[in-house]
Amino acid sequence: MNERLNQLGQAAQRLNEGSDQLNALISAIDKALGRLMIGMDYVHPRPLQESMSIGRDGKRVIELCFLGYLRVQGEYHLVIKTVKILESKIALASETPGNVIPLLQAPRVLRHAAVDLFPELIQVLSNQVGDLVAQMERRCTTAKGLLEQLEGLEAQITAAREARGPEPVDA
Repeated sequence: MNERLNQLGQAAQRLNEGSDQLNALISAIDKALGRLMIGMDYVHPRPLQESMSIGRDGKRVIELCFLGYLRVQGEYHLVIKTVKILESKIALASETPGNVIPLLQAPRVLRHAAVDLFPELIQVLSNQVGDLVAQMERRCTTAKGLLEQLEGLEAQITAAREARGPEPVDA
């Protein structure tokens, strides 16, 4: 029995040390994303965790936890978004808006599972930013072309006025 307790203690120590290291890495990734000032919402479509319970009314309540990158208290962070789906009398589910907490405040099992989805989250954010950059560049080109046309029109009007000479002053 002492051997099993010793093994459990060693395993718990390794788990806690590894968890501390992983938390530090998650924190560094979260801060690095924040410094990029992406400012885009994203919630991964595949839940990290799903649980079911029975509510006081006897109806099923399904709780889904998702990894996301969302605004929390004015800043963007890696988060866990929890959504409850309630079973209704006519078997239709209604979703509540959900609860959002920073990833570093989520339970350990969710923090650890979320790391596996980081590459997908980064890829989606990268694609979204790339798409926005392409749209912005196209819009800048459109606006620049429009400005050049307006400035050309303005120059033509000014030249035509100057060619006519000064306008008579009504006395």
